[in-house]
Amino acid sequence: MSETLETCRRLYNSLLADRIENRSEFYEQSKKLVELKKDSKYLKAVHSQVLQDVNLRLDKAYQSFFARFSKYPRFRRKGKYNSFAYLQHNIGFKLSGNFLKLGKIGKVRIRLHRPIAGKLKRVAIIRDIDQWFAALSVELEGKPALKKSENSVGVDVGTANLATLSNGEIIPNPKFLQSSAEKIKNLQRQFSRKKIGSENRAEAKLALAKTWRKVRRRRDDFAQKLSHKLATENNIVVFEDLKIQNMVKNHNLASAILDSTWGKLRQLTAYKSERRGGQVILVNPSGTSQKCSRCGEVVPKSLSERVHQCLKCGLTLNRDINAAKNILKAGLEQSHADTEPLLVRRIGKFQSRKQEAHEFIHG
Repeated sequence: MSETLETCRRLYNSLLADRIENRSEFYEQSKKLVELKKDSKYLKAVHSQVLQDVNLRLDKAYQSFFARFSKYPRFRRKGKYNSFAYLQHNIGFKLSGNFLKLGKIGKVRIRLHRPIAGKLKRVAIIRDIDQWFAALSVELEGKPALKKSENSVGVDVGTANLATLSNGEIIPNPKFLQSSAEKIKNLQRQFSRKKIGSENRAEAKLALAKTWRKVRRRRDDFAQKLSHKLATENNIVVFEDLKIQNMVKNHNLASAILDSTWGKLRQLTAYKSERRGGQVILVNPSGTSQKCSRCGEVVPKSLSERVHQCLKCGLTLNRDINAAKNILKAGLEQSHADTEPLLVRRIGKFQSRKQEAHEFIHG
């Protein structure tokens, strides 16, 4: 499986170089792939569906770039290509009991964490440092019946408290990175002192990567649970449309912002809400903390002031709860307009490849 990943990485870089030099399109590269496979023993050792997925993945990256959703595709250095996929059950792969048969690789023992429901469609094999996972995609007959709520909530995210809801609920920030920061510092110091190329350096690198993985998994778990709560308890969830990439340019706040996983929380809540027939709305964050949520009067406050006090209507309220109420109000006004769901902006890997030539943008 490691050899398959390395072959896929080299193929991805080769296809990307071909696109840059020759401006080749998806279907042209699909034809070239057949010829490349004839002359390469490494490509012959990898199942054809896995190679096709590499081309699909690159094409998706290009479409995302031209749709202005992501940066220009980059070459993958060693260790930075960590998954490959089989696109058809019974042809590329087959699940049989506790074994997963992978084309050109063979049988691999697996541990299913829950029963498989639905028709198996594809599988992605994922390497996470020293562990391997199989992500199975299935097709269900009809849409599952999901309970729909009629509530609405505004969410004000922060670093002291991860989220403050318009209903008054405050969710503290678990600060997973802060709790592991000392251990990470020590491991980084040990790693930097090891001789380059030595086994001790490789062991120190693995220990450091595992510590970072634990932080990442704790963040992901917390974001999954919180997004599930928001999506199941509310039909409409409103977030501020924060430009997180610009905000992390402030090096004093970057670590705290990234540890809070605002972007992941918003993304997970969006797909879970829309699957239930709900909606996630993004609103302009300008003035949400300064405006009174009852009368609309602007009450200037510094960042150190944590209580909102309106002299006009007499409202006294936690600053973040006041902001969350303003966010909800702006979102409900926006929900009546013809706005597309948040997830419509995603690029599907298997959507139609028929497209006009793009104008190349410099700079």
